[in-house]
Amino acid sequence: MSPRAKKVLYPALAVFLVTFFSFSVHLLVLGTSAFPGGSVIDGRYLVEEHGSVIELTARQYWFSYIHGVVLIVVTAIIAILVAVFYWLGDLRDEYRDA
Repeated sequence: MSPRAKKVLYPALAVFLVTFFSFSVHLLVLGTSAFPGGSVIDGRYLVEEHGSVIELTARQYWFSYIHGVVLIVVTAIIAILVAVFYWLGDLRDEYRDA
C-alpha cells in the first residue's frame, strides 16, 4: 500500500469504525433502528422490528434514521476510495511484486 493510500484510507477506516460501533451501540440501546424500516404515522414514530412495532420519540427516530444514512454513506465512500486507489495502483501487494 502506498503512503498516499495510507494517508487517506487509515483515517477513513477510523471514521468508519467509530460510526459502525456507535451505530451498533445505538441499536443495542434502542433495540431497533429507524433506518430503513421506520415510518411516521399520525405523528407517531414507529419502527417494525422482527414482527413487533416499537414506538420511538421524534428525536430518537430521526437520530437513528440519520445515523443509519451516515453509516451507509461512509461505507460507500470507503468502497469508492478503495476502488480508486486500486485502479491507480496504490493498493498493490508489496510482497508479491518483489
